[in-house]
Amino acid sequence: MAVLLTLLTLATAAPPAGAHAELLESDPPVGGTVPEGVESVEMTLLAFDPDGPVSIEVTDPAGTDVTVGEPRVDARSSTVEIEVEPLDVGQHIVHWHAMADDGDGESEGTFTFEVTKAQGGGWGIWLVWLFALGVPAAIFLRPGGRRGSGR
Repeated sequence: MAVLLTLLTLATAAPPAGAHAELLESDPPVGGTVPEGVESVEMTLLAFDPDGPVSIEVTDPAGTDVTVGEPRVDARSSTVEIEVEPLDVGQHIVHWHAMADDGDGESEGTFTFEVTKAQGGGWGIWLVWLFALGVPAAIFLRPGGRRGSGR
C-alpha cells in the first residue's frame, strides 16, 4: 500500500516550475497617476539576473519611445531605472524584459501610468505671497505702527 501511495504521489507531483522575473513595485506606480515632472521610471524586480540583459521602453500617449539612454541596474536593491524625456500629459506604457535568475529564460511585462497636469501655481501661490508680504506691511504701515519714536 505504501509503495502504491508513493508511486501515485510521484506520478501526480507537478514538475518543478522555472522561476520568472516579476515586477514587485514601480515608481511611478502601476496604474497610478502622477503629476508632470517625472524624470525616470524605476522598477523593483524579483528573481531576475542583474548581470543578464535588461531593457525598458517607455512610450508616451502618441506611442513614441521617450526613454533616454540605457537602464541602470542596482543588484543590491533589485532595481532597474531608466531616464525619460519630459513626459506629456496622458497614459504612458512601460514594457520591460529581464532574464530570470535561474537561467530559465527571459521574462517580460507591461504596465501603464497616467501623467496629469501639474497642480499649483494659479491663485494658491499668489495668496501665500500676499499673506506673507501683506501682514508685515500692514503692521508696519498702519497709522501709529512701528515707526521711529518721536518723543
